[in-house]
Amino acid sequence: MSAVPAGPPVPSPDAGPVATGVRPRSAVGLAVALTALFVLFIGGSAYAVYADWTTWALMERLLSDPGAVGGAELGRGERLIGLAASVQSKALIVTCVVFVVWFRRVRTNARVFAQAADALASGVAVGARFAAPAKLWLPSRIAATTWLSSRPLDTDDGSRRFPLTLVNVWWGAFVAARVLGWCGGMAYSLAQSPGAVRHAATAMLAGDVLDIVAAVLAALFVIRLTAMQRTRSAQSPAVAAVRP
Repeated sequence: MSAVPAGPPVPSPDAGPVATGVRPRSAVGLAVALTALFVLFIGGSAYAVYADWTTWALMERLLSDPGAVGGAELGRGERLIGLAASVQSKALIVTCVVFVVWFRRVRTNARVFAQAADALASGVAVGARFAAPAKLWLPSRIAATTWLSSRPLDTDDGSRRFPLTLVNVWWGAFVAARVLGWCGGMAYSLAQSPGAVRHAATAMLAGDVLDIVAAVLAALFVIRLTAMQRTRSAQSPAVAAVRP
């Protein structure tokens, strides 16, 4: 898996004054709901892996011995792929909606901890709307800025205790999964031969496995960042004074 392209330097979590007049809101409830949705999505992706593998095995048998696979098996394989795609896409949509709500909450909280750092994240978010290719890596810069802004205070080794590795690897896995899934799905819809279907199933299988990896890493990111913000809120007098 290739690393996420390097973006602009990410500000220190202590960049800029602590914002005033902004009340941090707990993201714990959203994080719990999101973690449950990630588990649901992982289940859907595991089912998709099974469907991909079944299709790949059917095509392998068909190529080896055309008479070994009947029409009923081929029809079952097609229905399995269709059902898996439907389940996985619906789970992904619901998970993404809740993730956006959670992410907006933690970004707003990050503005309290490091106002100048979050200003960069806001600018990056606006820029992403006008540069389609940048959407592949700019969200990871926003996540990185929010992560660094939320690191607990008084940690001289903060870069080692709270590295950006999790953010970068998670986003890299997510992007790779989306690209492989799109390519595999497109190839499957255009396939006209058992060999082409087998190649498409291979790409979809790899993409669905990466989906599971990305979902696990995303859940860890959500849990870790939420815990960091709770600790940071308790450590900062200015924030603790308005903590709900």
